[in-house]
Amino acid sequence: MITGKDIYDVLAAIVPLYVAMILAYGSVRWWKIFTPDQCSGINRFVAIFAVPLLSFHFISSNDPYAMNYQFIAADSLQKLVILFALFLWHNVTKRSSLDWTITLFSLSTLPNTLVMGIPLLRAMYGDFSGTLMVQIV
Repeated sequence: MITGKDIYDVLAAIVPLYVAMILAYGSVRWWKIFTPDQCSGINRFVAIFAVPLLSFHFISSNDPYAMNYQFIAADSLQKLVILFALFLWHNVTKRSSLDWTITLFSLSTLPNTLVMGIPLLRAMYGDFSGTLMVQIV
C-alpha cells in the first residue's frame, strides 16, 4: 500500500529537479536572462564537466565486489535484444535508416538514471535501488 510518506519521499526527490528545470526554462524563454550564446556555454559546461564529475562521484562510490551480476547480465541482455530487434528492423524494412536505428538504440538503452533516476529510485525503493542503478551506469 502506498502511504503518504512514500508520496512525500518521491515528491521530495522530484520537486527540486523540476523546479530547477522550470527556472532554467523561464530564465531563457520568459525572463530573457540568458542569451543563446550563454545557454551554449552552460550546456558545454554541463556536458564536459558536471555530468562526468557526477558520474565519477557515483561510480567511485560503487563497490565492485558487491555488485549484482544477475542484474548487470539482465541489463546487458535487454540491450542485446534491443540491438538485435533494431538490426532486424533495419535490414527488413526499406524505410529504416541508420540514423533512426542509432537514435532508437540510444533512447531505449541509455536512460537518464544518473541525473533523474538515482534520486527518484532511492526515494521510492531505498538505497538498495540506487546502488543497482550505479552499477549499470
